[in-house]
This record gives sequence, C-alpha cells and structure tokens, in this order.
Amino acid sequence: MKTVGIIGGGPAGLSIARMLTELGEFKPTVFEALGQVGGKSFTFQHGSNVVEMGTCYATFSHAITNKWMRELEMKMSPLGEQRFDDDDFMKFVKSGDGPALPVQVARYWKDKLRLERELEKPVPTQSALDDAALPAQEWLARRKLGKIQNFMLRSTTNIAYGFIDEVPAVQALRWNDMKLIFSGLLKQLKMPVAGWAEFWRLIASDLDVRLNSPVTGVDRSGEKVVITTGADSEHEFDFIVCAIPVDDFIGLTKPTDLEQHIADSVEWNGYTTTLFAAENWFDDVHVVAFRDSVMPGAELGQLLSARREGSEPELGGDLYLAGQLTGNYSGPELAELLRADVKKYGGNVTNVILQKLWKYFAQYDSDAIRGGLLSDLKKIQGQNRTWYTGAIFSHEAVSHIVTFNSGLARQIQKNV
Repeated sequence: MKTVGIIGGGPAGLSIARMLTELGEFKPTVFEALGQVGGKSFTFQHGSNVVEMGTCYATFSHAITNKWMRELEMKMSPLGEQRFDDDDFMKFVKSGDGPALPVQVARYWKDKLRLERELEKPVPTQSALDDAALPAQEWLARRKLGKIQNFMLRSTTNIAYGFIDEVPAVQALRWNDMKLIFSGLLKQLKMPVAGWAEFWRLIASDLDVRLNSPVTGVDRSGEKVVITTGADSEHEFDFIVCAIPVDDFIGLTKPTDLEQHIADSVEWNGYTTTLFAAENWFDDVHVVAFRDSVMPGAELGQLLSARREGSEPELGGDLYLAGQLTGNYSGPELAELLRADVKKYGGNVTNVILQKLWKYFAQYDSDAIRGGLLSDLKKIQGQNRTWYTGAIFSHEAVSHIVTFNSGLARQIQKNV
C-alpha cells in the first residue's frame, strides 16, 4: 500500500484523502496547521444560529458532496428569497440586453462547450487560448449575452470571483456551468443545516488527520518524500499531495521551475466575511445584493451583499453575514466601511461579532493563459512525486475542487 502525505486539511485535502482511501491502494495522512479541519468551510455557531463564514451554498454542481451529505444523513435547507437592490434578482437578470433569456442560455451553453472542448485538446489552438484569456465581460458582449452578464454580476463578482471586466473568461465559464445556472434560476441553492464545518469534521473522522501540525519543510531529494512538521518531526511518504496554494507550497521546498511559473501566474483576490448584528434592517428576504459594489470599476471594500442569519438579542439584534472585497484594507478599516454601507442602506450596526479575511480566488494572468498555463497545470501533476489540487487547479468552489479530485484520484491510481 502506497503512503501519501497530504498538506492541507481543507476541502481539497480531505476530499482527496477520502477518495484515495476508498480506492484501497493508498494510506493517506493529512497535515493541518490549525486545530480544526475545513479551511474556508468555517462555521460559526451560537445557540440555534449556524452561520457560514466561508463555504455557503450547495448547488446541483455539488453532486459528490451532496451524495456524501445524504450518506451522513445531513439535512439541507434552501436559500430564501434574494433581492438585487430593490428588485427581484431574476427581474434584474432579464433586464439585460440581447434576446430572450432562454435563447441566451442556449447560446452561452453552446459556445462555452465549444471553447472548453478546444481547451481540452492536447495542444489547444492559439485562438482558443486567446478566447479563454478574454475578460468575461468581453467574451459575453461578443455574443450579445447581456442577460448572462447580469447573472454573472451576482454569481461571480458578488461572491468574490472577480469583476467581470477582469476575470478571464475561462474561469468565469468554469464556475458558471449549467448546473449552477439552473440552481440559481430554479432557486435550488441549499445549505447544510448543521453547517459545512460539521460536514468536514465527519468526513475527517474516518481519516488519519494530524491537527495543529503545520508543515515546515518538504524534502523531495531522496527515495522517499520527507515532510517536516512542528518541532522537526519528520514523516516519510511514497508521494505527496499539495492541497495548499502553490505559492505557499514553494516556500516549504526547493521549487521546480514549473511550480515557480504557476505560482507567478496567479494573483489571489481577498474576500472578507463579517458576522454582525444590526437594528432596523431588512427582514423580508434572505439575501440582499448591491449593484453599485459589483459593477466593473467599483471601489473595493464596499458591501457586496448581506445574508440575514436570524435574531440574537444577546449579540445585539438581527444577525447578518456580509461580504466585501478586501483590497488593501485592514480588518478594522473594513469594519468601518461596513458600518457606513449598512447605514447608507437603512440599517444600524450594533455589534461586529466575527470577521474573517480570506485568501480567495486565484485569478489567472491573461498573458499566462495565452502562453499555455492551462496545459502547464496538467503537465505538473506527478512531477517530483507531487500531485496538486485546490483552487488554482480547479476553482475556489468546493463543488469544483471535489469533482476535480475525483479525476485526480483516478489519475494517481493509474500512474503511481
């Protein structure tokens, strides 16, 4: 049985560990620097309130984790009504330019599949790479998909996956697959009642997970790969899986040229989520998103959206979860911007309860895409007895990471 060291106990590390274990040929050990698993699947609980500070909705795209949740008998609750400023979200989507929404969905799906098929070829054409590197807004405008563009303001920018005039089309299309679109259009976004953190805790319970074990070094020069943790504790493995960002990983080992190139080809966005209590604010819908903060060119730090999470007088009133693009702001500065925006929209913040500043969404450099980055992300797999997973290699969303890992596990089985 092959031994495998997995660096990172977030969704990427835990899902690949489970999948390798289920194959019956591998013995994985997961090293997690923190005292709990789950990474950005971080849940805050107080009384009966369960608040997702990171991972939130499950869509039709979450086929694997939805299956695991059914096996664990975890109940799901639907997301309530959404509003975009003062409009119903679907009314806003349909206000976009171009033909009727069903026509645009069909055109979008056809052109998305065409591009993705080209990119899957062993040697993609330069025209396909150029198309993939276009800003999503330009890619949509060339096809007169104004209603899809409006949809992406909520589905992409609003959840911190980049402004649509900046994020490369390949990444926007990857996230906005038809399962996501239909989940949104049919209002089938759901959340685990017990919380995502509890889900990953249960997944980890059957695995060898070492908590409070920050990896301080990785030596790939000998017959075995040696991972050093904590106070110079060494662990030998036949191969490893990097389930942390490559730009973090290369600080732990002697990087290859390709690892360095990939690290240099992405730029991480920042996303801040804040749980706060407020008075005299909305309670008639579940989520309100704000148009001014998601339009291309908007200032960073503005309130993207707020999700009502119940009431807790002990904490200051009604509870809300806010999202902001971090930019260069500090946590206290973002809290002040949040207070000002909530006041602008009619509420009054009474208590900032918890704030999380996330390293979020690895945006590809457009020139790197044109130069073959997508092929490099495939070519690097298995080099130096190292396999790679996580947001850079699939997408920030749990659904895409876990689906990617199902293919990666089979690839490892075939080649190790």
